[in-house]
Order: sequence, then C-alpha cells, then structure tokens
Amino acid sequence: MERRITTNALRRYLTRRQNTIPQDAPQDARGADATAAVERCDLCGTPVTDGHRHLVDLSSRELRCACRPCATLFDRPGAGGRQYRAVPDRRWHLRGFALDDAAWDALRIPVRMAFFSHDSAARRAVLLYPSPGGAVESPLARTTWARLEAANPVLGGLTPDVEALLVDRTGDARDHWIVPIDDCYALVGLIRTHWKGLAGGPDVWREIAAFFAELRRGAATMDARGARDGNRPEGARP
Repeated sequence: MERRITTNALRRYLTRRQNTIPQDAPQDARGADATAAVERCDLCGTPVTDGHRHLVDLSSRELRCACRPCATLFDRPGAGGRQYRAVPDRRWHLRGFALDDAAWDALRIPVRMAFFSHDSAARRAVLLYPSPGGAVESPLARTTWARLEAANPVLGGLTPDVEALLVDRTGDARDHWIVPIDDCYALVGLIRTHWKGLAGGPDVWREIAAFFAELRRGAATMDARGARDGNRPEGARP
C-alpha cells in the first residue's frame, strides 16, 4: 500500500529538481523561474529558504513548509494540538544497533533501505521503503517492532509522526539513523527523480551515496542500546 505522505513538500522538491533552467539561459527566463520557484511558509505565506523546517499536518498526513517563527511556535509539545507537529532537526547515527541479516530478511521488503516511524493515528509503528514510484508501506507486525525496540532502547525516544529510524543496507552498508521524517521523504524524492530503467542507473546511486555521506557529516553518534530515559526528547512517547 502506498503511503499518503508523499506530500506537497515532496512534490515541490521534485518540481524544483525537474524544472531547473540551465545557467546559460537568458536572464529573463532565469528570473521568471526563480520567481515561480520561491517556496513559502504554508502557514503565513512568508518566503522560506532552502533548509527550512517542516510541520506534519496530522489530519492529512502531509508535510507543510514552515518559516522559522511559525516552526518555533510548534516546538513545544502539544502546541499544535491535533493539527500540526513540528519536525525536529536532530540526526543520530546509531552505534551498536541490533538488527541482524535474518531479522532484516524477515521484513520481506524488495530493497535495502527502509524507514520506521510511529503513526499516532494508527497507534502503531509503520514500515516504509523508497521506490521509483514513491514511498511504499510494508506490513510490520507489532511483535516485530516490539523486539526491535527492546533490543535498541534508543527507539523509545522516537517522536511520533515526525521522526524515523532510517536503515541503509545498500552494498556493504549496515547503517542505522534517527532522522527527521522529512529526510526520509527527501531520499524518496531523489530516488523518484533520478531512477532510470530497471536497476536505477549510476546517477541515482551517486545521489544516494551523496545523501548518506551528507547525513553522516551532520549527525551525532548515539549508542542504540543506551538508557531509554537518557535518550528521550521532549514530546516522545512515554
């Protein structure tokens, strides 16, 4: 089942990548394109820059672009009520994560990347993986997630709806991350944008490698089996 959170923000990401005008285009064309491509805060309409924050609209399961003042309004737990939740900006590379090959194979997904998050509306953890057509949801038994969480107490600190466990097992990689949910959909977006043919082509794999290299540069390191209470941010599940 394809997950309905591929979102306005992701669609704008794809449009921006696909409609880039070459640097040697006439000045008026570049100017018109720049004007049309300006992104705005979905709450107040203020223009936002690259790297702006997002909110999750809990009623529609969509990401909303947010300027800094609007995002700050929703940083406090409960500030968005039942409507919005601010996407945090912490990124952790998890050391000592317990997920062996047998447990991974038991998930029965066709690719070597996936992300897990808590869906507050469904009251359960969900598993999705990127594909050339978008993010696809795969069944995840509650017992499977419970075992994973018990083996890796850091997962008890995942903030529902807005953070994810991101797993990269492409090639020789065995990397596990806690990331903002919009990072996962940026990865989905670049795969949709660059995928060609049956195997994706060299361009998409270069983009994927660059994505994870940048993620590693910006992430702190956290022990996946550390104390649950010490790893829980404000707003995480009790």
